[in-house]
Amino acid sequence: MKPCALLALWLWAGAAAADVSAVRPLPLVEGEGAFAQDSAEAAPGIRRGLRRGNVHMELWGSDIQLANLAVKVGGGPLYLTLLAGIEPGSGDEARFSFGLGVGGHVVLSHRFWLDLDVTGGAVQPVQKPLEGDGGNVLGQARVMLGVQVLPRLAVFAGPTYNMWFVWGQPDFASVTRMSVSQSQPKADQRLQHWPGLQLGLHF
Repeated sequence: MKPCALLALWLWAGAAAADVSAVRPLPLVEGEGAFAQDSAEAAPGIRRGLRRGNVHMELWGSDIQLANLAVKVGGGPLYLTLLAGIEPGSGDEARFSFGLGVGGHVVLSHRFWLDLDVTGGAVQPVQKPLEGDGGNVLGQARVMLGVQVLPRLAVFAGPTYNMWFVWGQPDFASVTRMSVSQSQPKADQRLQHWPGLQLGLHF
């Protein structure tokens, strides 16, 4: 299966698992100029921000890959995320990734929110993916500070901490533009970890 087909199938599975019909049209609150859900849905004492919906998508760039896409399922304090990304390059340098994670959503104010999650996945070469005698696992801890521009549009940025474990014959020397700390638990294993950055849009 080609890399683009793998990425599309991975994200389609996340979207299909989500109950998109649960997202209802949002009425405009008269006189306030802002969207809001029915007052019956807002439990007393719970802070609600401008962000709305149970299924969200994100587009972002990071130190690992230039283009990333994620589906987040969950409109409350917890969410599940399916993510994939691609890094263009020449020859053996082009790569893509896929993974999943779980996280929490914190409303800071009407327009500001914080998402924190942990994800796990793998990085593969665009040419001959899922082949070879080795493998790798990419783990990330991510912090995303978002500014909600509209109920379904936000800008977010934040730091990440990344660990990349490789065994066997590696496809890449590294998967980041940042400097890494590296150790070798065994002769045919490598462990790299580093702080990273991300910037993107949330829909």
